[in-house]
Parts: sequence; C-alpha cells; structure tokens
Amino acid sequence: MSAVYSERLGAIRDDQFAAALARFDLGEFVAAASTTSGLFGQNAFVTSTAGEFVLRGAPHWVRDRGERDYRPEDRWQFTKEKFFVEQLHTHTAAPVPWPFNHDTSSDIFGWPYVLMPRMPGQCFDDRSIRKALDADARRAVAYALGENLAEMQRLTSPFAGDFDTRTIEMAPYSGGAVQYVVDETRETIADAERHDAMTSADIAWIDSLVLAAARSSPARCTYVHCDYKLNNLTVMRDGTGYRVGGVFDFHEARFSDGLVDIVRQACGYLDTDRAAAQTFVDAYAAHAPLDRDVGERLPLCVVNDRMKFWAYFSRPEIRAEWTQGKTFRDWAEPYVDAALQLIR
Repeated sequence: MSAVYSERLGAIRDDQFAAALARFDLGEFVAAASTTSGLFGQNAFVTSTAGEFVLRGAPHWVRDRGERDYRPEDRWQFTKEKFFVEQLHTHTAAPVPWPFNHDTSSDIFGWPYVLMPRMPGQCFDDRSIRKALDADARRAVAYALGENLAEMQRLTSPFAGDFDTRTIEMAPYSGGAVQYVVDETRETIADAERHDAMTSADIAWIDSLVLAAARSSPARCTYVHCDYKLNNLTVMRDGTGYRVGGVFDFHEARFSDGLVDIVRQACGYLDTDRAAAQTFVDAYAAHAPLDRDVGERLPLCVVNDRMKFWAYFSRPEIRAEWTQGKTFRDWAEPYVDAALQLIR
C-alpha cells in the first residue's frame, strides 16, 4: 500500500516506512499520517511497535549568497540539523528530538531521511492558541517559551557561523554576527526592490539602524534557531503551568546574535497578544540577562525579521492586503518601537 503524505515527499509505500524503521531498529511499522502543519511538507508521522516518530525527508537544496538558483546538495540540511540537535541535547536541558537518526543513503526513498521521536504536547500558532487557551494559560505558555529559549542559548560558540554549503562543515561568518544580519537584510531588501516594494526613504531609515547596530556586538554568539515560534514547538502542562515539550525544524539553525530568536516570537505576539509578548521577553531576560547595549541592535534585528515577510507578501502575484498603501517603514516601524518598549 502507498499514499501521498505531501507534495514534496510524494507517494510512500508501507514497506518503505518499514525498511527505514528496521534500519534503526525502531520497531515494526504500524501506520503513517500526514502532519497538520509545516510549510515545506518534509515531515510525516510514523507509528511503530516501538513508539511514535517523525520521518523527515526530501532535504532542501542550497544556494550561496548572491545566487538566484538552488543547486542539488542532499548532504547539507540534515547533517546540519543533526549537529545542532546533538549539541543542544548534550549541552543544554532543552527538549529536542534525540536520537536524530540520519540515514545518508537514498536507497529506500530516493533521498536521505531522518527518523526522530515525535515530541509530546500540543502545537499552536499565534492565533489558534487564543481559541484554545484562556489569558492566564497563554501567559504561562509565553513564560515557558522565554525560559526555554534562554536554556537553548546556553549553547554558545566562539564564533558566529553556519554550515558551509560546499564543505558541509561549520564555518565562521566573515564579518561576525552583526554583519551577517546586515548582509542578510540587504539581500532581502534587494528581493523587495525587484518588485518595487521599497522606497528611498525606507532604505535611508534602514541605513540609520545599521549604523546604530554597528556600534554594538553581542556579548556571546549563541545558538539561534532562526524560526523560534509556537508553530515550531510543542507545549504541555507542567503542574500548574506549562513547559515546552519539544522544539523542531532546525533547518535555519546557526550561531549568531540571540536577539534574532527573541524577535521572531515577540513580533508574533505583538500582532495578537501584547501582554504575552512582555511575558515572553521578561521570562527570557530572567534566565539570560540582556546585553547592556541590546537597544542598539534590536531595531536591526526587527527589520531583518519583518523584511522577510515584506519581501514575500509584497510580490505582485501575492500582494497581501496589509502591504497595500504602505511603505515598508510605515509597516515595520511600529514593531521596532514596540519591541524597544519590551526591553525597557
């Protein structure tokens, strides 16, 4: 029997799931199901006689800065993800999917894959959690997210860097953590400029934030998930409160400025639950005190995060309603102002 579990994974036969489970001695195949979320469709749930697992397949191909086209490279994504998951498992108490069983061969599915434990708890997004939990419970979840992020960022590196797409090994960024955020921001700006979604005033404003950020640097280079948000983790009750049950999707993991991870979830909360945004940041700061000069780098990190959404949703073929009649600064500056209030 076979079924299509996502457009990306395509049709997978039961005997293929069984072979993958057998390769890692993870019991006999019982059933498989599509996941309910995930932008790229890389995952499927798998049940065996030994437990609940997630199959992660069809690894992303790669492109280097300045390149427009992706090139085939099946080694990069899962090698990188396993490295960061293992480091978090070894050096922190953060709940991550370990063992992260990575099969580098392609004989079963036609691509390398990972089999990892399915993490316990519930997965929400910024809007669904408002329907499922009351205000007190949402604050407890926000606290758990901040506490867990601080725990993950106990993992540090002597340099800011990521896995090189050619050597498939950790390599430092040539200009350090802040310069990498600057370069990534400018690259995304270029995408938005291609469809006339930036003004000269937008660029001048961003340049002023870059100059301010350049006067500062993070006190340490920490683990950065780069998409740390409710969608990429599970939460569960823990006595009278909540805790993070598991974190997943390490595709964009790196060592850099930890502010990047604070910003992504904080901005999500600013859209839907400002009290939760403050709770999240306060919980993080209680466990990992913020740098003295964090206010100089935070605006750039917010712009870096918001620019990714602006460049995508202002494309002519999409042109989201919330982008119309606004400049980038019109839309992004309130996030900058609100984020600065969260750290004061």
